[in-house]
Amino acid sequence: MEATRRNRVPWCPASRSSLEIATGWMAILLLVCGIEVAVLSSTCQGQEPMIGVGEVTVEPGSSFSLSVIGDWEGLLAGYSFSIAFPSSAPIENLVVDVYGTLVGSIEAEYVQEQVNPDEGTIICGVLFDALPPFGGQTVPSLGFPQEIAFLLGEISSAAAEQDIIFTPQDGFGDPPIMNMFVLGTRSVSVTNLIPGTIEVSIPPVEPVFIRGDVNMDADVDIADVIFHLDYTFLSGPLPICMDAGDANDDGISDISDAIFLLYYFFLAGPGPWVPFPDPGIDWTDDSLGCDQGL
Repeated sequence: MEATRRNRVPWCPASRSSLEIATGWMAILLLVCGIEVAVLSSTCQGQEPMIGVGEVTVEPGSSFSLSVIGDWEGLLAGYSFSIAFPSSAPIENLVVDVYGTLVGSIEAEYVQEQVNPDEGTIICGVLFDALPPFGGQTVPSLGFPQEIAFLLGEISSAAAEQDIIFTPQDGFGDPPIMNMFVLGTRSVSVTNLIPGTIEVSIPPVEPVFIRGDVNMDADVDIADVIFHLDYTFLSGPLPICMDAGDANDDGISDISDAIFLLYYFFLAGPGPWVPFPDPGIDWTDDSLGCDQGL
């Protein structure tokens, strides 16, 4: 029994210290590996490079400013984009402007753009640092999309209501221009391409009338009093423009309007408020409408 106890290997402090050191290095190694994995994972999950076009609503005969937006990760040294739009679009004087954007505020040393309305193509290339002494001008990512250019122009005054689609698409120009970012010294192709729209919208025309012209024959006379009394007391047809029947402009079409017109015709009373005597729109905020104007 005693011999057995003497032959056992005792737990010595030196052995414990070696194990603790080995365990500590393993922990450090795992920590470093974990950091590298986290960095790689963060890099892989960064924002996907994107170039897109905004949206704007424009009336015929008006100018527009349509944004081209970009999103990237890193330091941007330059970029290019290639966009298609319908060659039949009612657009006049279409140009590309990069200087009104944040990226244009650092005064890019090389800017080349070309608009071909006959083919319906737009290309643009920008380098921030293209001339000696190369100072390495770049634009950092903001972490969200920002404007990299504006498409400026006018919608033809004769344009009908329509949507004009602008689609980023590689390959226009000679040599072909791609949608890409220059990040540091490497080019990154952009595959996340988002189209945009100019919505040409014609505003509704506000009906015009002459106040007191109840029967809408473009004259204010005794026939309008008769028409008013007919629908007020004898279930006659309602005016197609109730605003015109509100001769005294109190926001209500009633017997007081017929009396107001009689005073105007025969007792030198005041005439109706505008629009009178010429046709116009109603400047008074009331609940009366006008289904059909003159």
